[in-house]
Amino acid sequence: MDYIILFILSFILLSISTTDRRLKKIEYKLDRISEQVGVTGLPVDDEIRELLKKGQTVEAVKLVRDEIGLSLVEAKKYVDGLREED
Repeated sequence: MDYIILFILSFILLSISTTDRRLKKIEYKLDRISEQVGVTGLPVDDEIRELLKKGQTVEAVKLVRDEIGLSLVEAKKYVDGLREED
């Protein structure tokens, strides 16, 4: 019984690892395509920058979470990145 559980867990970890590698490749390709066609940033970036100018960081993070679907930590990093660009 323990071997079956160990096998299933190993299979799940291998699947996650494979999926993670595939996702990173896709993200890399999308970044290159975006650069080639001149697409920079997201449509919501201007609105986020306006909120940051008003000192509304929490609202900016919430907007990123709602519009882009990032986690709280990822949204905070995204907002901080936009702030550093300006």
